[in-house]
Amino acid sequence: MAIIANDIAYHGKFPLMFYGQDYMGVIEAYLGALFYHLTGGPSITALRLGVILLIGLFFIVMYRLTSLIYSQKMALITLAFLSFSTLSYVGRLVLATGGSAETLLFGSLSFLVAAYLSYTYERQASIRTRLLRLPGYLLFGIIVGLGIWSDMVGLSLYLMSTLLLVIFCWREIFIWGGWLIGLLGGAIGLLPTIIYSLQIGTSPIADLLGKAETPPINATAEQLSLWHKIVETFQVSLPTATSSPFCPVIEYPFMGDNTQRTLSCGIIQSSWSIGYVLLIIASIIITILALKQLRKNQEGLSALEQHKKRVIYVTRLCMLGAAILSLLIYINSAGPVNQPGYHARYIISLVVITPAILAPLYNAARHLRSELKWARFRLYGSRAILVALAVIFIAGTYIAFMEVPRAQAASDRREHLIKQLTALHVTYLYTDYWTCYNLVVATMNTKHPIICAVIDDQLSNKHNRIKSFEIAVDKSKRPPFMCAKDLSLTTKDTYNCLPEAAAQANKTNSKIGHYFVRHDLDGYVLYRAEPKS
Repeated sequence: MAIIANDIAYHGKFPLMFYGQDYMGVIEAYLGALFYHLTGGPSITALRLGVILLIGLFFIVMYRLTSLIYSQKMALITLAFLSFSTLSYVGRLVLATGGSAETLLFGSLSFLVAAYLSYTYERQASIRTRLLRLPGYLLFGIIVGLGIWSDMVGLSLYLMSTLLLVIFCWREIFIWGGWLIGLLGGAIGLLPTIIYSLQIGTSPIADLLGKAETPPINATAEQLSLWHKIVETFQVSLPTATSSPFCPVIEYPFMGDNTQRTLSCGIIQSSWSIGYVLLIIASIIITILALKQLRKNQEGLSALEQHKKRVIYVTRLCMLGAAILSLLIYINSAGPVNQPGYHARYIISLVVITPAILAPLYNAARHLRSELKWARFRLYGSRAILVALAVIFIAGTYIAFMEVPRAQAASDRREHLIKQLTALHVTYLYTDYWTCYNLVVATMNTKHPIICAVIDDQLSNKHNRIKSFEIAVDKSKRPPFMCAKDLSLTTKDTYNCLPEAAAQANKTNSKIGHYFVRHDLDGYVLYRAEPKS
């Protein structure tokens, strides 16, 4: 994303999709380019300011949405819980990886607009009023279109917010042309995807759906089973996505701690997920009962008041339905097959339904009927759970901040590696995926930029997002190979190229004499061709 932002800011490029991943938009890159100019140059901080802006807007939208369907107090409690969280959650809210911040913003905004249009709907409205409401459907379509362009992981949110609109505003949608206006808005939001599809001759959306269903090549039959996917979802993905700080599982060691999959951790994570699902069920039951109660006791309520209450309850149900749909889609995808921790980002949309998850606890914690022992137990039990959750999330935030020295050490290590490469006059090289683009970003727009191409453990080209880099390295004069000696710096299953590089260097040297020279750098080994003149 930093490279794309740099191309936009300083090279006059206007990309429509993420490099090498043509089913994701680049809003964060355009915001990053803006902040590059506002802050005086490219930096990771400037890039992340765009993400923080999106998250700030998400918090505002969540406050408005929660205030509308619950209360202002509930909105404040929701924001309080969203403000404290774990490293994996903070990473989703700060790192400019694309998709996550946009999903939270557009997903919550689609529900806010749909709820507002439903809330203000009048069956006997004048023609002028109905015409004035049509721009609302245009706005809704634009929001959904932008969300799908950015990342389709929020699809469940967009589907259920659309269902909410259809339930309450179907006359305006199907009779007054709301569907056409909404489709026009969706086309506007999806315009970058549409243009890109015409350019490449295929649909990025179809490509994404195909990848979501395609299992990893090395997956075993057991990993592809439905039971395995369910276990991985509930023991790893769901707790990670919903900010459980216990027993974190991040398959890539350079992204954070990776706890061993022990029995105790399995019990802890499963308990967290079971509790989460029980809260979803409780919230659904409470809302359905409230709807039934509204039908029975309509005396004293005007038709408008009844309508508004129905909208509130159905909005809650649609949000909870989005959570269930998101989990079902994820379980049936390739996400939980072999990297359930890393792929937990695919259910980031669960964050949007936070108020619906907290609502049963909040409602039980604020009402007391002193004559009933069960009511007293429910009151103090709910308060205890809320306090425990608050302590857990605060602890998760503390743990996340404890990672700052480690992150700083990694940054210092990378800077020292760059100095070593510069001293060796290395400009072009082959290396692993995770190292390559870090080096490119850290050195772009400097006097000694590094251009690299990605190789796997067989020294074959793999996952090169920017083909011009690959071509430049291939055409350069004897580009060296750099492989991680410290395997915590990369993914060893795919990018452990050191054994193959060493074997090839030794084989070449044994045939033609001293040709490849080994250089031990910070956590890496560089094999550079240094033929004697």
